[in-house]
Amino acid sequence: MLRIEDVHLCADPAGEYVVLQNHGLNTISLRGWAICDGSYMDEDADPDLHTMYVFTNDVAVKPYVRIVLFTGQGVNEWRPTTDGKFAYLVFWGKERAAWRGADRVYLLQPVSVRRLTPAPRERAVAARM
Repeated sequence: MLRIEDVHLCADPAGEYVVLQNHGLNTISLRGWAICDGSYMDEDADPDLHTMYVFTNDVAVKPYVRIVLFTGQGVNEWRPTTDGKFAYLVFWGKERAAWRGADRVYLLQPVSVRRLTPAPRERAVAARM
């Protein structure tokens, strides 16, 4: 279970970051997880004001391992932490701070909806073509 541990706000995008940690007992993939601001939960909000980052790399996150999403620029990589463990650092590459104006920050879990075989109705339609 991936959770937000900390949101460090800063005017400089190089100093702004969100810390996530896997609190589950299983290794999970980071791909597809997303972090967004509260405007995504408000249907009346202007879509141009939304802030969202989607993790696209298929990184294995072991139990109790941390991920740090920096708003600024850098190179994504594993780095040792002060407690002797490793954290995966991800850099968004934005030129402006992303979370300072957010009332809340949400972590969204991906849900797989892929089907391996078509539903019965889809097979019937495909057979007629």
